[in-house]
Amino acid sequence: MSKLVLLTGFLGAGKTTFLNHILEEFSGTKVGLIVNEFSGTGVDGALIRQDIPGAKMIELNNGSIFCACIKDSFVDSLISLADRDLDYVFVEASGLADPSSISSILDQIRTLSGASYDYCGAVCLVDALYFPKYLKLLLALRRQVEYSRAVILNKTDLVDEEQLSQVEASIREINPKAAIHRSTYARVSLRAILSEGAPGEAAARETSNTESSRPVTVTLSTAEAVSPEALRRFLENIAPATYRVKGFCKTTVGMKNISMVGSVLQMEDWGDALGQTQLVIISSVGVRIFSEVLSAAKECYRDPVDLK
Repeated sequence: MSKLVLLTGFLGAGKTTFLNHILEEFSGTKVGLIVNEFSGTGVDGALIRQDIPGAKMIELNNGSIFCACIKDSFVDSLISLADRDLDYVFVEASGLADPSSISSILDQIRTLSGASYDYCGAVCLVDALYFPKYLKLLLALRRQVEYSRAVILNKTDLVDEEQLSQVEASIREINPKAAIHRSTYARVSLRAILSEGAPGEAAARETSNTESSRPVTVTLSTAEAVSPEALRRFLENIAPATYRVKGFCKTTVGMKNISMVGSVLQMEDWGDALGQTQLVIISSVGVRIFSEVLSAAKECYRDPVDLK
């Protein structure tokens, strides 16, 4: 029976970075991966290590695995991986996933196929900088902490001790039994987490992930290359209207891997020669994001960009 570990956490909290650490830590074991993104364009899959012998990865895009929109695909994926004699299956949920129904989903799988998993619980990554801002606005963030056996308090280098203490107090209020691990770049041992006694899981309930609660997400595409400075100005201009921006951008000095949460931007060289810019933008202002992006793009790009 495969062990199943769920990774949750807000947009940009460090889930993909943590998953890459896990793959290194569990090298030599047979693993399966399910990577979930809200957008229709998969970015995280390209950032996950591809050098793990025998690893099987399934990407589920365009919705949350806990929402009816793609839950059936999630169930089918888990049933498929259950037949592969894997040691572990790691599921990276999308940033606004509400995992309240995970135990119900596993019950459904047993009923449908007889397949069973040894569910080891969820590990939630918390962004120390932005968690206080979004906790009261987004129910999914509270549920992610509530349904976790452990919380990785990540990006601790971006805040002072006072805010760290406040965030830890909020986490303990939601889930007093979850172990809290402070970290930067999600450098925490999953084996150590799994060796800790797991607290009893909160009772299953209906997830808050629905079609109507999905954030507006757009993908910007263009073949035009711009300077890194112009790209940075564009990203800074749209930042106030976004939860998260990620993807790959074509510049005059090569392709760049873009990761932005709020106003915190990371722009790194990306060696793969992708044909064009593919940038996923998750809106915090609803459909207004289209006009915000188009307005900012006119100051950065000579040619019209494609938004979908």
